[in-house]
Amino acid sequence: MENQWRIVDVLRHSRHDWLNKIQLIKGNLALNKIERVNEIIDEIICEMQQETKLTNLKAVQFAEWMMTYNWKTRLISLEYEVLGDECDLSPYDADLTAWSSQFLNLMETEAEAHGENHMSVSIEVFKKEVKLFFDYCGTIKDKNRIVQWLRSHQQQAAVRLESFHIHNHELTVLINIAF
Repeated sequence: MENQWRIVDVLRHSRHDWLNKIQLIKGNLALNKIERVNEIIDEIICEMQQETKLTNLKAVQFAEWMMTYNWKTRLISLEYEVLGDECDLSPYDADLTAWSSQFLNLMETEAEAHGENHMSVSIEVFKKEVKLFFDYCGTIKDKNRIVQWLRSHQQQAAVRLESFHIHNHELTVLINIAF
């Protein structure tokens, strides 16, 4: 892991996130924007359901990394969704975390600070495998460096690269873990 969070740090970040959400609701209530308040509440519920699904994959390091990624100042914002039923990814936790964090670290070095850079990760659970689809939209300084890294990390322990496509401001990567 990049950082060992102390309990007080986790509580501070979590409290900050929740205060932001409550202030957003309160501000919209003050403006009598009830429909927007309901949308915000629905977004919060969806986010909490996704956190639950992520933690139910039993990949503790990976879940911690995903859930705390945006707590640091980053050039890339990260969001995720989990599709499908629960499964036990604990045997693959270290490999999945290592591959994903190395990949995002690379993308951070290839993103420009002035750009709006966003990575969405869809985790789809099947009976005999899990697929992770990384969808990046933002600035890319050196496409060749990313391609070279992906080619050199096609098979890293349990994680296997299925495909990738890279364009000027977009990148998609599909990896899988077979059980």
